[in-house]
Amino acid sequence: MPWKPTMLMASARALLSPIAGVAVLAFFSSTAVSHELEVGTLLIQHPWVAAKDTTNTTTTAYVIEIQNRGTGPDRLLGASLSGEKGILQEADAGARPAKFATHEHGFQIEPGGFVRLQPGSARILFEGLHGALKEGEMVEGTLEFEKAGTIEIEFTIEPAGLAEEDDTPIHHHTQH
Repeated sequence: MPWKPTMLMASARALLSPIAGVAVLAFFSSTAVSHELEVGTLLIQHPWVAAKDTTNTTTTAYVIEIQNRGTGPDRLLGASLSGEKGILQEADAGARPAKFATHEHGFQIEPGGFVRLQPGSARILFEGLHGALKEGEMVEGTLEFEKAGTIEIEFTIEPAGLAEEDDTPIHHHTQH
């Protein structure tokens, strides 16, 4: 049987069909893991905590970004996870490896601005936790704001390795 260009196209389509299916699945599974919540003037993007086993009683939590879309400032004052209060902490910008201090007055979020809680910069430390936090699951918690009040959220449980503290700079921004 002589070779025809249409045979090549049919072969390419047969190969690309499973690849396209995998790409679509990867896209949907990655977007399903990332989540956000809009409450009033705040947009909370992907709150997550580091996985832990039953022998460890501490973990850290982060939020990709909290945007303030309002006309007045707000402040992140605290958080809870499984009923345990969290401690807001910020890294000493010059310390290597990162050293954290309690951030007692919370994180100010100016109107039109945002704050990011990321490994190596700012975090929420949870102590006294019981039981495992299994990667891929969700766990209930809250974020407490000065003006928006207490907001119930779900933290995605991410691999513990994502929370390893590094030299990432602290991020507090106001958009101009």
